[in-house]
Amino acid sequence: MKLKAVVANLALMAVSMSIVVIGAEVVSRYVVPISPGPHLLTLDGQSLVQSYMKPDTSYRIITPDFDAKTDITSDGYRAPASKGNPDTLFIGDSFTFAQGVTDDKTFPNLYCEEKGLDCANLAVPGASTLYTLDRLESFLKQKGWAPNNVYFFFFTGNDFTDNIWAAEQRDQGKDYQPLELSPEIEHAKKQSLPIHKKIVDASLKHSNLMRVLYYKALPAFREQGDPDASGNQMAKSLAITEGEFQRLEALSQSYAFNYKIFVLYSAPEIKQQRHLQLRDDLQKIAPNKIVSLGDLFADDLNGYYFPSDGHFTESGNQKLSDFLSKGSF
Repeated sequence: MKLKAVVANLALMAVSMSIVVIGAEVVSRYVVPISPGPHLLTLDGQSLVQSYMKPDTSYRIITPDFDAKTDITSDGYRAPASKGNPDTLFIGDSFTFAQGVTDDKTFPNLYCEEKGLDCANLAVPGASTLYTLDRLESFLKQKGWAPNNVYFFFFTGNDFTDNIWAAEQRDQGKDYQPLELSPEIEHAKKQSLPIHKKIVDASLKHSNLMRVLYYKALPAFREQGDPDASGNQMAKSLAITEGEFQRLEALSQSYAFNYKIFVLYSAPEIKQQRHLQLRDDLQKIAPNKIVSLGDLFADDLNGYYFPSDGHFTESGNQKLSDFLSKGSF
């Protein structure tokens, strides 16, 4: 009888815990949705593992928030293609690439159509500032382009950490191009993971609750354990970023183009007003006045940002295009 009682209690406990976990999973998906990350498909729906920037290709980017057809030109940048010598170049990461909307709905395309300009969007998802400027310089040299303007969009949500990683890779003589350009390498690494890490990886892919714990709660606990670590990392990243801002200034003089640094923020940074300090930190290291865009989107974060993926919606892209078209910066 005692054994039966123990088994019954354990079973009841297991059922109760399962209900709690399932409930927490459901709540997390509504309260703190976090995308498992984008997945590429062919146009007919087959899984695809290839570079985001593979020349002369078309594919679909899929997340829980969107299914966006994306075209890459024969020169390896997001469509539409420049007709020759573009007047304006856009550089940055996935926000400037405008991940999540079709080519015609990206803010660079909307802006250039509105102004009647020939442009090229050289942004690459996952790119650090280091790689972004390498890519800019490469196109200027190889294509012989002489743009009037270069618009660089710095995204505070991950560019700081991306710059630290890229600088460390560069210092070690290693490649620092974004993983999105060689996903087959990342795919191979995941296939070779030990079983316990594969379980964690699968959990992060399928459970929003696990993503909240891993990407939100765990870093917060670590910061509490070492409160100076976050500040030290930020100081390190700002020093690296300052060097790259100076490099952009030097490129503008060498190639005789005007440039502007625009700063984009994640929705949580704007909601929590953290973008104000980030704006001030970046202004201190910038060669000239930056254009901080946090307040531009503050009136409708839910409308301008995808809820779990975090990139701009069509409305967000249109909002930024309208701002650029006014030229009040």
